[in-house]
Amino acid sequence: MDTPSEINSVFWNEQTKSWDYKIVKVDEYFGFSECQQCRKPMSHNVKTDGKFKVVYVKCACADRK
Repeated sequence: MDTPSEINSVFWNEQTKSWDYKIVKVDEYFGFSECQQCRKPMSHNVKTDGKFKVVYVKCACADRK
Protein backbone atom coordinates (compact mmCIF):
# COMPACT_ATOMS: atom_id res chain seq x y z
CA MET A 1 0.00 0.00 0.00
CA ASP A 2 1.33 3.42 -0.96
CA THR A 3 1.64 6.19 1.62
CA PRO A 4 -1.51 8.35 1.38
CA SER A 5 -1.37 12.15 1.40
CA GLU A 6 -4.95 12.39 2.67
CA ILE A 7 -7.54 10.01 4.11
CA ASN A 8 -11.33 10.19 3.99
CA SER A 9 -12.07 9.51 7.66
CA VAL A 10 -15.41 8.51 9.14
CA PHE A 11 -16.70 9.74 12.50
CA TRP A 12 -19.94 9.76 14.48
CA ASN A 13 -21.72 13.13 14.44
CA GLU A 14 -23.58 13.39 17.74
CA GLN A 15 -25.77 16.30 16.55
CA THR A 16 -27.18 14.54 13.49
CA LYS A 17 -26.86 11.02 14.98
CA SER A 18 -25.23 9.71 11.81
CA TRP A 19 -21.82 8.95 10.30
CA ASP A 20 -20.01 11.86 8.63
CA TYR A 21 -16.80 12.08 6.64
CA LYS A 22 -13.84 14.41 6.80
CA ILE A 23 -10.69 14.57 4.67
CA VAL A 24 -7.61 14.40 6.91
CA LYS A 25 -4.27 15.63 5.52
CA VAL A 26 -1.43 13.22 6.34
CA ASP A 27 1.95 14.65 7.35
CA GLU A 28 3.49 11.29 8.34
CA TYR A 29 2.08 7.79 7.90
CA PHE A 30 2.79 4.96 10.35
CA GLY A 31 0.67 2.08 9.02
CA PHE A 32 -2.82 0.70 9.50
CA SER A 33 -4.89 -1.88 11.34
CA GLU A 34 -6.88 -4.24 9.16
CA CYS A 35 -10.34 -5.68 9.57
CA GLN A 36 -10.18 -9.32 10.67
CA GLN A 37 -12.95 -10.32 8.26
CA CYS A 38 -12.27 -8.51 4.98
CA ARG A 39 -8.54 -7.75 5.54
CA LYS A 40 -8.95 -4.13 4.37
CA PRO A 41 -7.72 -1.10 6.36
CA MET A 42 -10.01 -0.13 9.24
CA SER A 43 -7.87 2.55 10.90
CA HIS A 44 -4.69 4.41 10.02
CA ASN A 45 -1.97 5.70 12.35
CA VAL A 46 -0.95 9.15 11.14
CA LYS A 47 0.55 12.45 12.18
CA THR A 48 -1.56 15.44 11.13
CA ASP A 49 -1.33 19.06 12.25
CA GLY A 50 1.60 18.09 14.49
CA LYS A 51 -0.42 15.47 16.42
CA PHE A 52 -0.45 11.69 16.29
CA LYS A 53 -3.94 10.36 15.57
CA VAL A 54 -5.81 7.19 14.73
CA VAL A 55 -8.04 7.88 11.73
CA TYR A 56 -10.94 5.49 11.17
CA VAL A 57 -12.27 4.56 7.73
CA LYS A 58 -15.05 2.30 6.43
CA CYS A 59 -13.73 -1.16 5.64
CA ALA A 60 -15.18 -3.36 2.90
CA CYS A 61 -17.52 -5.06 5.42
CA ALA A 62 -19.41 -1.78 5.88
CA ASP A 63 -20.62 -1.94 2.26
CA ARG A 64 -22.07 -5.45 2.59
CA LYS A 65 -25.81 -5.84 2.89
